Amino acid sequence: MGLTRVNILSPNYSSRSGSAVRLIVLHTAEGALTYQSLGSYFQNPASQVSSHVGIDDTPNTVGQYVNRGDKAWTAANANPVAVQAELCAFAAWTVADWNAHPTMLQNTAQWIAEEAAAFGIPLTKLTPAQAQGSSRGICQHRDLGAWGGNHTDCGSAFPIDQVISMAQGGVPPEDEDEIEMIIVRAPNGAMSMFDGYRKVGLVSTADVSAFNAAGIKTVNISQNQYDKIPNS
Repeated sequence: MGLTRVNILSPNYSSRSGSAVRLIVLHTAEGALTYQSLGSYFQNPASQVSSHVGIDDTPNTVGQYVNRGDKAWTAANANPVAVQAELCAFAAWTVADWNAHPTMLQNTAQWIAEEAAAFGIPLTKLTPAQAQGSSRGICQHRDLGAWGGNHTDCGSAFPIDQVISMAQGGVPPEDEDEIEMIIVRAPNGAMSMFDGYRKVGLVSTADVSAFNAAGIKTVNISQNQYDKIPNS
């Protein structure tokens, strides 16, 4: 099933002037927490900024602000060759923060897959040199350097390898030295360990204190988010 794209169209866009899209670029909004509030900001002509879509925790839904055939205004010199998404998130988020938003990550992966298919872009992560050169693939705003406006989003903890793997329809690579386990808790009381992609075993109420004491965080998420996380 394709993403539902809710139009909140921005006046802040222009023609690509014949430039071919080669980059799928991910950003963090650094303030807006919903695609609707981000859309309201982009609808203001005075903001002089936009992105193609905004992504939050709404299942299978994104806000669409600029049509993919037009140029959004969010990454300086990279704009003509990029299709771009703003995640309703912050570059300062930790691994645990990102893991607490599985629906946002799933939506991002689906959006990447759809844009890659539309433009014939390979589902490949680019290095900064490749992104700023002539390669085709996926990158974060931070990878664009001064050419893209010298930003740091989506941040060093953003799980881009996991998201690209999800876009490919596969299982994200597992590196036991890098995975930060957390406990996710649903409103109905169900709790599971979460490795950034799957629920890995149930956690009892009696075990929570011991896990927290060992440095494993507990994150409350919505029932819908909990139910959508695949089981191991």
